[in-house]
This record gives sequence, C-alpha cells and structure tokens, in this order.
Amino acid sequence: MAFLLSLSFLYGSLILAFTIGLLKTGRSVARGKPVAADGDLPGLVSVIIPVRNEAGNICSILGEMRGQDWPAGRLEVIVTDDFSEDNTMALASSFLADFPAFPLVLVFPQAGAGPGKKRAIARAIGKATGEVILCTDADTRRGPSWITSMAACFSGGATQMVLGPVCLRPAANLLQKIQALEFTGIMGSTAGSASLGTPVMCNGANLAYRRQVFNETGGYESSLRYGSGDDQFLMNAVGKRYGRKAIRFNFDLKAVVTTEPEPFLVGFIQQRIRWVSKSRGYREPVVIATGALTWLIHAALMAGFMTGIFFPAILPMVFGCWLFKMVMEFPMVYTMTGFFGQRSLLGWFIPAQLFQLCYVTLVGLAGPFATYRWKGRKGNN
Repeated sequence: MAFLLSLSFLYGSLILAFTIGLLKTGRSVARGKPVAADGDLPGLVSVIIPVRNEAGNICSILGEMRGQDWPAGRLEVIVTDDFSEDNTMALASSFLADFPAFPLVLVFPQAGAGPGKKRAIARAIGKATGEVILCTDADTRRGPSWITSMAACFSGGATQMVLGPVCLRPAANLLQKIQALEFTGIMGSTAGSASLGTPVMCNGANLAYRRQVFNETGGYESSLRYGSGDDQFLMNAVGKRYGRKAIRFNFDLKAVVTTEPEPFLVGFIQQRIRWVSKSRGYREPVVIATGALTWLIHAALMAGFMTGIFFPAILPMVFGCWLFKMVMEFPMVYTMTGFFGQRSLLGWFIPAQLFQLCYVTLVGLAGPFATYRWKGRKGNN
C-alpha cells in the first residue's frame, strides 16, 4: 500500500505540473498575443501529407488545402505515397489535372525505396522548398486558417517546432466517446508539458518544424527500425539539439485538426500497441519517466482492486488512490473539453477511467513486444 500511495503522490504531482502549464498557456492566449507582421512569417510553407490507401480521404483534404487562407503563392502541398494499394494517387493526379494552378506536388516511391510513413515523409522533405514543413494525415479535417495559425508561431527565430492541437470527433458508440474524452487529456498533457519547457509528446497529424531542423537533426535515420514515432522521435531530437523551449504548443482553435476515433475495440488496441511499441527507442529521461509513471499508477491500481477481491480491507485505500487520481486529472480534462467544445463528453469521465485501468495496464505490458497490424502491414519493432 505504501508503494501505491507513493505512486499516487508522484503521478498527482506530475498531472498538477502539466495542468499548471496548460492553464499558463491558456491565460497567455486569453491576454492576446501580438499579430505577427507579414515580414516575420515564413516565406513558403510546405504541407506534407503522407498517404497509404487513402482513396476515401484524399480529395477532401486536398479541397481543404485549396480553401486555406494562406497565400497560394507561398504554399506547396506535397502528397507522398507510402506504397498505396488503392487509387489514392490516381485521385490526387486527377485533382491536379482539375486545378493545374494549385501548388500540388506528388511524390511516388521509386523502385527499391523502403516502405513506411517516415520514409515517405523524408522523400517529401527531399523535394520540399518551404522554410517550414507542416505535416498532417489524410484522414484529418481542419478550418481555413490552419496554415496561417501554425505558420504564425514561427515569427521570430526562437521557435523550431510547433505542436498543433488534435481532437477526436466523438461518434455514436461508447468506445469512440471514451476515446474522444481520453484524447483531450492527452492534448492537455501535450500542451502543459510544452508550456513548462519539457514537452513529452506530440502528434504527427498536426506538427510543424523548420526544414533545416529536419536536416540538422538527422531526420529519421536513427529511428527507422521503429514502425511508428515519426513525430515523437523527431520532437525528441529537436529538443536535444535546440533545447526543449524551442518547441511550443499552438493553443489556438484555428489550428485544431480533427480525426475519427477507432470504431472497434480491436482497432483501438492495435493502435495503442503501435503507439507503445516505439517506447523502447526513447532515451529522454522526462519522456521515459512520464510514460513509466503513467503505466505504473494504472497497473498498481488494477492490481490493488484485484487483490482487494481476496483482501477486502485494502479496498478503501485503493479506491481512495483512484479517486485522488481522478480529482487530479479532472481540471486538465475540463479545460481541454472546453477548448475543443466537447464538454458533453464529461459525462463519460468515470467510465473512461475504468476503461483506462484495464487497457493501459494490458497494452503497457504487451506494447513493447506484441505484433500489430496497421494499414495492411504487420509490425513488431
């Protein structure tokens, strides 16, 4: 029980620190920030969209890119193919034929090129001419000021990487609502940790960085053996080379990118195993400590409740620690559901907490070793 109490205190302190960072960011935005002069903005932005079997999404996202309020003369959109097995690139080619003036570049893998999202992005960056690289996924949606908002964060020379907000669109079933609610907490931790100068996570669906940063940090060369982590490993490399305060979170509704939650439990578990699988490549103490502490508190609570079946006397202590965890997490989730306009999800807070106890414990055990399937490929890192 002493171990569980200690874990609860450490985890609560971590979440409190992230929440303070998040609220600090929110207050800064509420006070307003100077509008960047046009001369301080990037001269050219390269939006990179890696695709694999995205025939159902490619036309929508290209339509959104065409509708952005960022000047077309200072934009290039690069669709880079990761060996799609459908007509994704044929549809992209048709879009280019329909709008020949739109600055769209299509990058196809050459014979002998390696598979994977990281390699597809690297091929695109090799073709890019923009000062700033802005990465997203084909199955995402955003408003017309997305590029403008993300690009404005680079005014001045201090910022090297910008973490953009991502939210899940809550849908009909319980699993999707729980995912959407949980993801607000993930974004809260992303924003709060970045505000403290110790960013611990990011999301490749909404990530921007200076092109020179990719080249100076070596890109993905040291992490190609991991199937995922195109975002996390690069963020860690940027923090190591330029200092973690060179990384900031863009707390702006205009920058929000939305995507769909997994509709079925099997797909959700596969996704989370894929996320966890890259953790063996982490070398940054703050990232490792955050991940380990998050898993340990969930595993310890799960073990406590199971032990309580045979030793009921410990259940009040275990329940108290679980309640403490929920109390510490709620302000962050409340803040982010307000930011995303998803306050209705708060009604699922306790079911989400129960679900987390189970899946975080099991996926944390299996993730570094289990095989997963993603977009028709098998991975086990």
